[in-house]
Amino acid sequence: MKSLILGYGVTGKSFESYLKLQNKDFDIIDPKIDNFEFSKISEYSDIYISPGINLRKTFPNKNIDNLNLISDLDIFFQQDNSIKIGITGTNGKSTLCYHLYQLLNKESSCNLIGNIGNPVLDNINNGKKYSVIEISSFQLEKLKSNNLDYAYITNIQRDHIDFHDNFDDYKKIKLKIFDNCKNPINPNIEFISVGQIYKFITGKEIIDNFQFKNLPYRLEKISQGIINDSKSTNTASLNYALNTIKFSNLNLILHGNPNKEKYKKIIINSSVDKVFVYGSQKAEIVKKLDHENIEVFSNLEECIDKIFNENNNPNILFSPGHPSQPDYINFEERGKVFTELIDKKINESR
Repeated sequence: MKSLILGYGVTGKSFESYLKLQNKDFDIIDPKIDNFEFSKISEYSDIYISPGINLRKTFPNKNIDNLNLISDLDIFFQQDNSIKIGITGTNGKSTLCYHLYQLLNKESSCNLIGNIGNPVLDNINNGKKYSVIEISSFQLEKLKSNNLDYAYITNIQRDHIDFHDNFDDYKKIKLKIFDNCKNPINPNIEFISVGQIYKFITGKEIIDNFQFKNLPYRLEKISQGIINDSKSTNTASLNYALNTIKFSNLNLILHGNPNKEKYKKIIINSSVDKVFVYGSQKAEIVKKLDHENIEVFSNLEECIDKIFNENNNPNILFSPGHPSQPDYINFEERGKVFTELIDKKINESR
């Protein structure tokens, strides 16, 4: 019987490469594009399912217990021989993965894979000693058997409620990362530093004055007084940014889809002078926004023009607090657009 790849994003394409190497016959269906008939699914022996496939919406009112659903993590855990370190959490997991990867790669050799953008299936048994794996709730939901050597959760806060239906289910799925893990790291989910995690894994202290590189669009300083935090895709990350950035006369820019968290209200603290809201779902954000000084615009360029017209040297926090779609492909594109618009304004003022 044929196999089926369900979903054709980054992971779906890695399934395709993997199955070709295995000389397996397969079809590809992307429910976002193709018409999908559940009745035909019995034609396939194995179904390689991408993380972003919402099982409830793709198989509404269907019994899927008898389907052989296979995730990319299941394959990687079964076949790869590296020391596997899984990291999940609502916020901060990408930065932690990146910093831990730098330490372990200095100590020996390391993969940086998973939800961070480098598919696990493209890195099976590539000779690296360690694999730092960023794992999303979408991946954990579909994982059958956990074979992690180490696991850590940065935090669990309200997010992806549109996908998981409620916070309790989201939390339970996040906690799956500890199931059968050989060495859970701080399962009480209290903050510990990357240096402590590194020592837990290797038994070694962090190198003195180690200079970490940082990922873009995470509280990234673009110029004096201007911060690009496009990775802020939920209200928890927005609140973290507001508590971290201590600028006076701060202009905050919000954007995105408020339906992911299904929150009732955003209260912006008094340290923010003015809130600018833009995008296709600006009206939905404004309805839930609690602040005395709000301005609404169609696009980001209009926001930035207004801010610079009022002050040639403004303090700006671009921490959208919501997912980027449908206005942008992802938060990276959104962050790139912001940086380009700021660079343009700064060059015009010289």
